[in-house]
Amino acid sequence: MKNTAALIDVEANTFILSDPSQLLLSLDDLAAHRGDGIFETVLVTYRDDNTLIHNQALHFERFIESARMLELPTPDPKLWEEALRATAKQFKELNPDAHTASIRYTLSRGHDSDTTTHTPHGWTVTSHVPRPEPTEITVVALNSGFTSDIAGTAPWLLHGAKTLSYATNQAAKRYALNNGADDALFHTSDGYALEGPNSTLILRMGDQLITPDPKIGILHGTTQRCIFENASKQGLLTQYSNVSMDDLGRAQAAWLVSSIRGCRPISTVLTNTSGTATHIPVDHDLTEHMLQWVLSS
Repeated sequence: MKNTAALIDVEANTFILSDPSQLLLSLDDLAAHRGDGIFETVLVTYRDDNTLIHNQALHFERFIESARMLELPTPDPKLWEEALRATAKQFKELNPDAHTASIRYTLSRGHDSDTTTHTPHGWTVTSHVPRPEPTEITVVALNSGFTSDIAGTAPWLLHGAKTLSYATNQAAKRYALNNGADDALFHTSDGYALEGPNSTLILRMGDQLITPDPKIGILHGTTQRCIFENASKQGLLTQYSNVSMDDLGRAQAAWLVSSIRGCRPISTVLTNTSGTATHIPVDHDLTEHMLQWVLSS
C-alpha cells in the first residue's frame, strides 16, 4: 500500500501534503540524529464513508504535555488535526481497500546547524496496519535499571514524555523475541512493574482494574485511559497504583495495551534472571469488551 505524509510548518501554522518516499528531513535534523523531539501514533479505521481517528483527544493531550516537558512550542490542535485528517483521507484515496491505518505525527526541535535559535517543525506519516487482535502473549520481565522514585529525583531523564529516543525500547523488544517471548515488560530495580516498550500494563484483581501510576515515571497510556473510562461505566473499579511484580503474579488477568495492537492478554511472564515462568489466567470475555471499547472510541 502507498503511504501518505504531510509536512508541518509550525511557525507559519500551515502544512502541505508530501510524498513520504522522498527525502523529507534535512540530514542535520535533531530528530534524526539526537532523538530530540516528540511523537504520537494513532489508529485510524475506515467505516463506510467515515474516517475515525481513535482517541485523538487523549493522544493530543499527551502530545502537548510532552512538548511542555521538552520545552518545545505548544502544538496547535487545529493545525495538527487538519494535517492528520488530510493524510488519512489521501491514504484512503490511494488505497481504497484499506480498512485500518496508523498515523505517526512528530514534532522536531529543528536543525542542528541552527546554533542560536532552533526552528521546530513537524510531519505526519500514514501507513497500513492490521486490525488489532487479542492475541495472547508471553512477556519477559526486564530490569529498567531505575528505582521507583526516578521521575522525581531525575526529571531531566524525561520519564513520562513520549520522545523520539526509543533505542532502548527497540533493544528490549529484540531481546524479548530472541529469548522466547513476544514482548518485554519493564520493572524497577526495587521490584515495581512499569510498562512495555510501547504499551501500558493493566491488571485485573477481582472486580478492579489496576495500572501502574504514571508518577512512577512511565507514559500515561491513552488506550489504558480509554479502557478505564469505559470500564467505570460498566461498574468496574479502576485504580492507579504502584504494582509490584508479586502483584502481577497474583493477578486474575493482565494485558499490555496500545493504540495500534489493541489489548493483548498476558498468559506467561518469564523472569529474565532465573528463567522461571509465571502463568496468568486469560479473561477472554473482558479482553473482547476492552477491544470493542478501544475500537469504538
